[in-house]
Amino acid sequence: MDDDLDSTDDIQLSSLISGKRAPRHPDEDTAGDDVIRRIAIHRPLELETSSSLDIKLEKGRRPRFNRFIKLFVALAAALLIIASLIWRVLPVNREQDNTAGGTMDSSKKDTVEDEPNPPILPDSIHIFYPPKTEPEIEALNAELSKFSDPIVTKEDFFRKTTLPPPPNYPDFTYTSDLHFTSKRTALLFAPGVYEGIDFEVAYYTSVLGLGAKPTDVTFTNCDKGPHVDAINKFTTRPPWGSGLDTFWRSVENIATNAREGMRWAASQAAPLRRVHVQSDLLLFDGDAWASGGVLANAIVDGQVNFGGQQQYLLRNVELKRVAVNGAWSLVFVGCTGETPLENSGFKSGPSISVDNSPKLRIEKPFITMKESGEFELRVPLAAFSQSHGHNDVLGSQFGGEQVRSFTGVKLGVPSTDGADNYLILQKALDEGKDLVLSPGVYPLAASLEVKYPNQVILGLGYATLKAPLNGSPCILVHPKVPGVRIAGIMLEASVLTGTIPSSSLLQWGMPDVDDVGDSKNPGLLSDVFCRVGGASYDRHVSTEVMIQLYSGNIYGDNLWLWRADHVKLHPGEEANFPHISPYYRQTVMGECQVRNGMKVYGQAVTMVGLFIEHTTEDQLIWEGDNGYVAFYQCELPYDVDQSYADKSFVGYRIGPDVKSHTARGTGIYSNFRDFDVNVATAISHPESDGIVMSNLFTVYLDNQGKINSVVNGKGPSAVSESDRGRPFRCSDNACLDDIGS
Repeated sequence: MDDDLDSTDDIQLSSLISGKRAPRHPDEDTAGDDVIRRIAIHRPLELETSSSLDIKLEKGRRPRFNRFIKLFVALAAALLIIASLIWRVLPVNREQDNTAGGTMDSSKKDTVEDEPNPPILPDSIHIFYPPKTEPEIEALNAELSKFSDPIVTKEDFFRKTTLPPPPNYPDFTYTSDLHFTSKRTALLFAPGVYEGIDFEVAYYTSVLGLGAKPTDVTFTNCDKGPHVDAINKFTTRPPWGSGLDTFWRSVENIATNAREGMRWAASQAAPLRRVHVQSDLLLFDGDAWASGGVLANAIVDGQVNFGGQQQYLLRNVELKRVAVNGAWSLVFVGCTGETPLENSGFKSGPSISVDNSPKLRIEKPFITMKESGEFELRVPLAAFSQSHGHNDVLGSQFGGEQVRSFTGVKLGVPSTDGADNYLILQKALDEGKDLVLSPGVYPLAASLEVKYPNQVILGLGYATLKAPLNGSPCILVHPKVPGVRIAGIMLEASVLTGTIPSSSLLQWGMPDVDDVGDSKNPGLLSDVFCRVGGASYDRHVSTEVMIQLYSGNIYGDNLWLWRADHVKLHPGEEANFPHISPYYRQTVMGECQVRNGMKVYGQAVTMVGLFIEHTTEDQLIWEGDNGYVAFYQCELPYDVDQSYADKSFVGYRIGPDVKSHTARGTGIYSNFRDFDVNVATAISHPESDGIVMSNLFTVYLDNQGKINSVVNGKGPSAVSESDRGRPFRCSDNACLDDIGS
């Protein structure tokens, strides 16, 4: 991210009272400052009116009357400004509509101005239409290639050396040049059939179909369609390259029928969602390493091949054929068709964790386009198991969403000014509108506060909210506000100039408000990706915890909470560990500080697909009862010393008062690069019959030290370097059958 984004100042109430304001985005509706603006506009009329009245008064009384009128106007203006500020800043006990789609009370809706529909799209959003002729196909392929990752050809690469290119090298490779770019992109495809279209999906790019169902946008008669190959094939384990750093890209709401199958050799924060793959799905690229991902709400007609993926989650996927391969852990939740049987992974292959009867599912909101060109926001409703009178928790789900017109949706456009971003976006939220954030980076001067039930904040193209400088969260969802949807966004830490108690990037609820949530209308966090460090040249970015959940009945769907283990190099700076990577600086102790990835205090919180990596204390702290986690992937920090272990930090901590908790498919890995660290155990929980965990394991990835047990001091551990990359397992938290795989 560009460093000039770090210079945003906090909003000062004194400047609002004095009538001063930051520059506005040209498209902004400034109704939020009506009080100040009306005074400025109408003051000449008020003075003119007082002058006309003075004509009727005796000459000697005019000065006193003028002073009285001016004093009255000044007092009225001050009272109006103060009332406006109180309305904006303080939580207001407004009457709320808790039904699906309800936001603010109807008496205020009548005074809110509609948003344009179709919306005015910024340059970061591109809409494409089905090509009809060969020249149109060629033109569309050429245009889409502009949005792919940069490439290096074999000829250009080996021209710099005296060695001839090996025969098994590919003709070109995509590179990681855009790994920490501030550029964000959304590629939108109007309904129709796209023949002969092949393109790589680059960093910070979302491919989004605009149909009501995936098959409304179909890529066919193509070799690959939208795809992701391994990157840096000439420099990283050549000729295979790597998928370990292939983050931050996605495909949603399309169908694809590629001759070579759909290749998606990516890792964290790169979901495939709401797709119908009518051929094979290849989640690998040769022998390139990859570290896991998520496929959700999908149909796969061919075979899913995990290749060497370390771990992977399939949620609500209809499998027409048996899936194959995979390294350490595979988790299947709500899947149908050829779903595998539960397997501990002791004998060979990955462990397989299966939940055939989830209690709940909530799908991510998405956008569609009508034939008229108008946009809609579609919000899938929560689906419950048969115990709630429904059985919509299994398999794919296309249809039945609540449809909201874009007249009630604010399309956010980023500014480099944090005050502008906050005022524009918060005004829309206060008006009860939903937010769709166009691709880009949004520094914030204050937290975006969600105060109404069922509101949606949806990011496109990895829209990134950058935390306020005082340590307050990017997003604060007020307690007792059910049905909120936060989806498709990145949250990024800043260099803090002030601190508040327990700084975070997202907070749901309040520590002093008891909020069990609404079991019939839960909240949603979907495709939410936090990071502390990486894109900023300043390595002093920090926060105490990335996500804090005080409210209950929240459903998490694919969250990656990442303390950066590598960061962007300054121009001319050399990598500090070039044997690890010549492209980045490896984070060392004292940089990019964050204590915990997530703290959960609420009751009945569900996480399906949770990744937490490298925080400097406990990675996950779970204090609420009746929690459920399916798929947990965690790496302990690389740069800590033995004091980390001496303080008994772990990868997964369940609080001492928790009576009920369930977890499936939990993997915690060590790679202590800088010091020999010996951690006592990976998982800590109170001894209680209500705590049930299955398919737990640790992996010694590389370097020094190790994790000495799996859970509560029980279970096996690595003993030598020959155990590198080998999972050490317990089938459950009793660890009665603990052996290394």
